[in-house]
Amino acid sequence: MVLVLPGLYDSGPAHWQSLWQAQATTLGVERVVQREWAAPHCADWVARLTHVMQKSAQDVVLVGHSSACAMVAHWAREAPLALLMRVRGALLVAPSDPLSAVYPSGPTGFAPVPLHALPFPSTVAASQNDEYVTFAQATQYATAWGSRRWDLGHAGHINADAGYGRWPEGWRAVEAMAAAPHARVARDADVPALTALIDASVRRLAAEYYTDAQIASSLAYVFGVDSSLIHDRSYFVLEQHGIIVAAGGWSDHETLFGGDQFDSRGEGRLDPATSPARIRAFYVHPDHARRGHARRLLGVCSAAAERAGFSRLSLMSTLPGEPLYRALGFVPDAGVDYPMPDGTTLPLIPMTKAMA
Repeated sequence: MVLVLPGLYDSGPAHWQSLWQAQATTLGVERVVQREWAAPHCADWVARLTHVMQKSAQDVVLVGHSSACAMVAHWAREAPLALLMRVRGALLVAPSDPLSAVYPSGPTGFAPVPLHALPFPSTVAASQNDEYVTFAQATQYATAWGSRRWDLGHAGHINADAGYGRWPEGWRAVEAMAAAPHARVARDADVPALTALIDASVRRLAAEYYTDAQIASSLAYVFGVDSSLIHDRSYFVLEQHGIIVAAGGWSDHETLFGGDQFDSRGEGRLDPATSPARIRAFYVHPDHARRGHARRLLGVCSAAAERAGFSRLSLMSTLPGEPLYRALGFVPDAGVDYPMPDGTTLPLIPMTKAMA
């Protein structure tokens, strides 16, 4: 399902959002209709989006234009985790700046726009001559939201007045987002599939970084399914055509890493006021690597930890995972050589991140 989110004054019949809604498509396109278009309260728009999503159990792609982009950023800060997990992606087009001199005076609550990483994949389509936002400001939004920036050149406000009719390139971007895996909470019945995923991920993705002996020992003594994450409902999977292609979770237990077979577990609860939440057990099937799956799962875990009161995250990274976590804002500490029972050591890197 594609949810069209118009900006102020709604989108007219010639707007690409309206044309997408009118076209025949297997995805299904629904407009989120707001009660007030000219002088809305942002909180009312946020509540309306939540209401629309709660009426259906379908996964969605959000397509926002202008002020609706800021609304999506506000919505992502407070929406229930179950709804966030159903967002396969968001196309945020021409995100207007509610602090600019030309922004209408009627709307309230859109500013300040949250500069906080969105917990789902997103693309910001920006114009270099948009009267409602500078290209630099649109770039700042994209960077803060963790979005891919799509530079459309001199495209005005990327609407019908700027010559954007059906905008087939935009629709193809939406179709690509809709094809992303389904996210859900892991279940006990997933353990065999998760075990196979972990084995494939460690053996193939770590082969360039660790010796065969280190990989074999790590699978025997360290890496494996952590049933406590499943029982806490804090372990999440991405499922494509019924196959789990990635998994990752978070925890408020002391244990920083390791599966059920790991002998250095600490099950005490962490205090969010003094300790960081743990990011745990991230694995991606090698056939599905480098598609943004780990980034998406980390967004879900970060949102869940933040809703539990945590403001910082910590993890123990493998060598192949360190570049990804660094790119996502984690700061490495001095590496450690973890000794395993058979005498083999496994180089690991502790990392931390403050959530904005």
